[in-house]
Order: sequence, then structure tokens, then C-alpha cells
Amino acid sequence: MPSVGKHMGVTTEEFMRRTSSKGLLMDCEMLPINNNEGAGVAIIMGPDFLARKYYQQSPPEDLALAKMLVRPGNQFMKDPVMKDTSLLTDDNYGSVKKIYVVAKADGSSTEEMQRWMVMLSPGTEVEEIAGADHAIMSSRPTELCDALVKIANSLNTC
Repeated sequence: MPSVGKHMGVTTEEFMRRTSSKGLLMDCEMLPINNNEGAGVAIIMGPDFLARKYYQQSPPEDLALAKMLVRPGNQFMKDPVMKDTSLLTDDNYGSVKKIYVVAKADGSSTEEMQRWMVMLSPGTEVEEIAGADHAIMSSRPTELCDALVKIANSLNTC
């Protein structure tokens, strides 16, 4: 989750700093990117990573589908826009009300890491979903729907 006054990649950098030595990326592949838009690294999520870190609480059919749909994901960490600290200002990003849903059983992003991201954005409200893995929509769809309805009702100004 980005925060006002910091560049957009700060949470990704911190996440990688906290987890890289712990072997979080397991069987993920790092794919060098070098094209007319610049150089970088894409991550291809491995089947064990998906099973043990992203979808460990989700139904097996959702994990199977995720494995079939894996594509390289660029983190864009070398993109100048990702390093622009003036992009997220109080007037634009800071003026938007934020609500973060903590996935309490996320195997890839610990609750501590999720709460650190929230702390970077003062005023952010938090909803929690127990037993939810990184793919909340498949591991706890009913609870996510309930949380989204609660959030929508709290924002309803009519």
C-alpha cells in the first residue's frame, strides 16, 4: 500500500528486505527484462510458492487455476515513476479515504508487514479477516464480501 510523501516502491523494497533472507520466494523465478522501455526483473511465481504462501487456505481448484494462469510480473522497481516521492501528495493520494483488509493467515505478507504498511498511511482504517490467505477472495469469499459491504455502508453519504 503506497503512502503520502514516499515513493511507490517503498513497500515492495521493505517487503523484499524483510523476506529475501528468509527464502520467501522459494521456487519463484527471477526473469531479467531488457527491452525498449528499460531493464528490470520480473517474478514468475512457482507452484510451491503459490501453494504454501498465497493459496494455502484456498480451495484446491483455485490453486490449480492460479498455477495455470501464472505470468511474469514486473515489479517496475527501476521505473522512474516508482521512485518519484512527489507523486503521492496530500492533495491527491492523501485526500482519499483508505481502508486496508488484513489477511490474518497470509503466508507471504505477515500481519506485522501488513500493519506496517497501514502505519505509513495515518488515518487508514483496518478490517481483519481471520483465516484469509493472500488470495482473500478465494480463501474467505463470504467474509470478504461482508467486509466490503460493511466498508461500502460506512462510506455511504446518501
